[in-house]
Amino acid sequence: MKDVKLLVKSGYDNLGNQYREHFEKEKNIHYQKWLGIIKNSIQPGNRIIELGCADGIPTAKFLSQYYQYLGIDISSKQIEIAKNNVPNGDFMEADMSNLEFPNNEFSGIIALYSIIHLPISEQPNLLRSIYSWLKPQGIFMSILGAESWTGTEEDWIKPGVKMYWSHADASTYKNWFNELGFILLESYFVPEGNLGHTFFLLKKP
Repeated sequence: MKDVKLLVKSGYDNLGNQYREHFEKEKNIHYQKWLGIIKNSIQPGNRIIELGCADGIPTAKFLSQYYQYLGIDISSKQIEIAKNNVPNGDFMEADMSNLEFPNNEFSGIIALYSIIHLPISEQPNLLRSIYSWLKPQGIFMSILGAESWTGTEEDWIKPGVKMYWSHADASTYKNWFNELGFILLESYFVPEGNLGHTFFLLKKP
Protein backbone atom coordinates (compact mmCIF):
# COMPACT_ATOMS: atom_id res chain seq x y z
CA MET A 1 0.00 0.00 0.00
CA LYS A 2 2.96 2.29 0.61
CA ASP A 3 3.88 2.29 -3.09
CA VAL A 4 0.49 3.57 -4.28
CA LYS A 5 0.51 6.32 -1.66
CA LEU A 6 3.94 7.41 -2.82
CA LEU A 7 2.51 7.44 -6.34
CA VAL A 8 -0.30 9.78 -5.24
CA LYS A 9 2.08 11.99 -3.28
CA SER A 10 4.63 12.30 -6.08
CA GLY A 11 1.87 12.91 -8.62
CA TYR A 12 0.43 15.89 -6.76
CA ASP A 13 3.91 17.16 -5.90
CA ASN A 14 4.74 17.09 -9.60
CA LEU A 15 1.52 18.77 -10.70
CA GLY A 16 1.77 21.75 -8.35
CA ASN A 17 -0.61 24.49 -9.56
CA GLN A 18 -1.50 22.59 -12.73
CA TYR A 19 -4.04 20.44 -10.87
CA ARG A 20 -6.20 23.44 -10.00
CA GLU A 21 -5.73 25.05 -13.39
CA HIS A 22 -6.88 21.86 -15.10
CA PHE A 23 -10.08 21.39 -13.09
CA GLU A 24 -10.98 24.96 -12.13
CA LYS A 25 -13.55 25.65 -14.86
CA GLU A 26 -15.05 22.16 -14.86
CA LYS A 27 -15.63 21.91 -11.12
CA ASN A 28 -16.09 25.54 -10.06
CA ILE A 29 -19.91 25.51 -10.20
CA HIS A 30 -20.07 22.32 -8.13
CA TYR A 31 -17.72 23.70 -5.50
CA GLN A 32 -19.73 26.92 -5.12
CA LYS A 33 -22.83 24.85 -4.40
CA TRP A 34 -21.08 22.48 -1.99
CA LEU A 35 -19.39 25.25 -0.02
CA GLY A 36 -22.72 27.03 0.26
CA ILE A 37 -24.20 23.89 1.83
CA ILE A 38 -21.43 23.83 4.44
CA LYS A 39 -21.92 27.51 5.27
CA ASN A 40 -25.67 27.02 5.65
CA SER A 41 -25.28 23.84 7.74
CA ILE A 42 -22.54 24.73 10.25
CA GLN A 43 -22.43 27.75 12.52
CA PRO A 44 -19.45 30.10 12.05
CA GLY A 45 -16.55 29.68 14.45
CA ASN A 46 -16.73 25.89 14.60
CA ARG A 47 -13.84 23.61 13.76
CA ILE A 48 -13.72 22.01 10.29
CA ILE A 49 -11.20 19.64 8.71
CA GLU A 50 -10.68 18.96 5.02
CA LEU A 51 -9.06 15.67 4.00
CA GLY A 52 -7.21 16.26 0.75
CA CYS A 53 -7.07 20.05 0.70
CA ALA A 54 -4.67 20.32 -2.29
CA ASP A 55 -3.70 23.95 -2.92
CA GLY A 56 -6.46 25.43 -0.75
CA ILE A 57 -8.50 26.77 -3.68
CA PRO A 58 -11.43 27.20 -3.42
CA THR A 59 -12.40 25.23 -0.29
CA ALA A 60 -9.85 26.37 2.29
CA LYS A 61 -9.89 29.95 1.04
CA PHE A 62 -13.67 30.13 1.45
CA LEU A 63 -14.14 28.17 4.68
CA SER A 64 -11.24 29.77 6.57
CA GLN A 65 -13.20 33.05 6.48
CA TYR A 66 -15.88 31.54 8.71
CA TYR A 67 -14.42 28.55 10.57
CA GLN A 68 -11.39 27.20 12.39
CA TYR A 69 -10.13 25.39 9.32
CA LEU A 70 -7.55 22.57 9.16
CA GLY A 71 -6.43 21.18 5.80
CA ILE A 72 -4.69 17.82 5.38
CA ASP A 73 -2.85 16.64 2.29
CA ILE A 74 -0.26 13.95 1.54
CA SER A 75 1.54 16.23 -0.94
CA SER A 76 4.19 18.53 0.54
CA LYS A 77 4.03 20.70 -2.59
CA GLN A 78 0.26 21.15 -2.35
CA ILE A 79 0.57 22.05 1.34
CA GLU A 80 3.26 24.60 0.51
CA ILE A 81 1.01 26.20 -2.13
CA ALA A 82 -2.02 26.11 0.18
CA LYS A 83 -0.16 27.97 2.94
CA ASN A 84 0.67 30.72 0.46
CA ASN A 85 -2.87 30.83 -0.96
CA VAL A 86 -4.65 30.75 2.40
CA PRO A 87 -2.48 32.38 5.11
CA ASN A 88 -5.28 32.31 7.69
CA GLY A 89 -5.82 28.53 7.38
CA ASP A 90 -3.98 25.74 9.20
CA PHE A 91 -2.42 23.00 7.07
CA MET A 92 -0.66 19.72 7.77
CA GLU A 93 1.10 17.24 5.50
CA ALA A 94 -0.15 13.77 6.44
CA ASP A 95 -1.62 10.49 5.22
CA MET A 96 -5.31 10.84 6.11
CA SER A 97 -5.55 7.15 7.00
CA ASN A 98 -3.01 7.64 9.83
CA LEU A 99 -4.62 10.66 11.48
CA GLU A 100 -5.65 10.57 15.12
CA PHE A 101 -8.05 13.06 16.71
CA PRO A 102 -10.23 12.98 19.84
CA ASN A 103 -13.85 11.94 19.52
CA ASN A 104 -16.31 14.77 18.81
CA GLU A 105 -13.54 17.10 17.63
CA PHE A 106 -15.06 18.62 14.46
CA SER A 107 -18.38 20.10 13.44
CA GLY A 108 -17.65 19.41 9.78
CA ILE A 109 -15.44 17.06 7.77
CA ILE A 110 -14.93 17.47 4.02
CA ALA A 111 -13.29 15.05 1.59
CA LEU A 112 -13.86 16.00 -2.03
CA TYR A 113 -12.35 13.50 -4.50
CA SER A 114 -9.67 12.57 -1.96
CA ILE A 115 -10.64 9.37 -0.10
CA ILE A 116 -10.73 7.59 -3.47
CA HIS A 117 -6.94 7.93 -3.64
CA LEU A 118 -6.71 5.51 -0.69
CA PRO A 119 -6.71 1.74 -1.26
CA ILE A 120 -10.29 0.53 -0.88
CA SER A 121 -9.19 -1.78 1.96
CA GLU A 122 -8.29 1.28 4.08
CA GLN A 123 -11.45 3.27 3.45
CA PRO A 124 -13.87 1.61 5.93
CA ASN A 125 -11.48 2.30 8.84
CA LEU A 126 -11.09 5.93 7.76
CA LEU A 127 -14.86 6.37 7.54
CA ARG A 128 -15.16 4.87 11.01
CA SER A 129 -12.63 7.42 12.28
CA ILE A 130 -14.46 10.25 10.54
CA TYR A 131 -17.67 9.27 12.31
CA SER A 132 -15.91 9.30 15.68
CA TRP A 133 -14.22 12.68 15.03
CA LEU A 134 -17.53 14.37 14.27
CA LYS A 135 -19.54 16.05 16.98
CA PRO A 136 -23.20 15.03 17.30
CA GLN A 137 -25.13 16.78 14.50
CA GLY A 138 -21.82 17.20 12.66
CA ILE A 139 -21.74 17.20 8.85
CA PHE A 140 -19.64 14.97 6.58
CA MET A 141 -19.45 15.90 2.89
CA SER A 142 -17.59 13.68 0.44
CA ILE A 143 -17.19 12.85 -3.24
CA LEU A 144 -16.67 9.10 -3.62
CA GLY A 145 -17.06 6.45 -6.29
CA ALA A 146 -20.10 5.78 -8.45
CA GLU A 147 -18.83 2.47 -9.84
CA SER A 148 -16.31 0.07 -8.33
CA TRP A 149 -12.84 0.51 -9.81
CA THR A 150 -9.16 0.40 -8.84
CA GLY A 151 -6.35 1.37 -11.16
CA THR A 152 -3.88 3.94 -12.42
CA GLU A 153 -3.66 6.45 -15.25
CA GLU A 154 -0.51 7.41 -17.10
CA ASP A 155 0.17 11.03 -18.12
CA TRP A 156 -2.67 12.34 -15.91
CA ILE A 157 -3.10 16.08 -16.56
CA LYS A 158 0.64 16.38 -17.30
CA PRO A 159 3.04 14.09 -19.23
CA GLY A 160 4.95 11.84 -16.86
CA VAL A 161 2.42 12.03 -14.00
CA LYS A 162 0.92 8.70 -12.96
CA MET A 163 -2.07 8.65 -10.61
CA TYR A 164 -3.88 5.98 -8.57
CA TRP A 165 -7.53 5.63 -7.53
CA SER A 166 -9.53 2.99 -5.70
CA HIS A 167 -13.23 3.15 -4.92
CA ALA A 168 -16.33 1.10 -4.28
CA ASP A 169 -19.66 1.71 -5.96
CA ALA A 170 -22.25 4.12 -4.56
CA SER A 171 -24.44 1.42 -2.99
CA THR A 172 -21.47 -0.01 -1.07
CA TYR A 173 -20.64 3.40 0.37
CA LYS A 174 -24.28 3.87 1.36
CA ASN A 175 -24.21 0.52 3.18
CA TRP A 176 -21.01 1.47 5.00
CA PHE A 177 -22.49 4.81 6.07
CA ASN A 178 -25.66 3.13 7.30
CA GLU A 179 -23.68 0.58 9.31
CA LEU A 180 -21.69 3.37 10.97
CA GLY A 181 -24.85 5.21 11.97
CA PHE A 182 -24.72 8.18 9.60
CA ILE A 183 -27.92 9.87 8.46
CA LEU A 184 -27.85 10.29 4.67
CA LEU A 185 -29.09 13.79 3.84
CA GLU A 186 -28.37 13.86 0.13
CA SER A 187 -26.69 11.75 -2.56
CA TYR A 188 -26.41 12.17 -6.32
CA PHE A 189 -24.24 11.39 -9.33
CA VAL A 190 -21.59 13.98 -10.29
CA PRO A 191 -20.55 13.58 -13.94
CA GLU A 192 -16.94 13.96 -15.02
CA GLY A 193 -16.06 13.34 -18.65
CA ASN A 194 -17.59 10.02 -19.71
CA LEU A 195 -17.78 8.75 -16.12
CA GLY A 196 -18.39 10.35 -12.73
CA HIS A 197 -18.53 10.16 -8.96
CA THR A 198 -21.09 10.28 -6.14
CA PHE A 199 -21.79 13.23 -3.87
CA PHE A 200 -22.67 12.33 -0.27
CA LEU A 201 -23.93 14.67 2.43
CA LEU A 202 -24.26 12.97 5.81
CA LYS A 203 -24.95 13.87 9.41
CA LYS A 204 -23.96 12.23 12.68
CA PRO A 205 -27.01 11.87 14.93
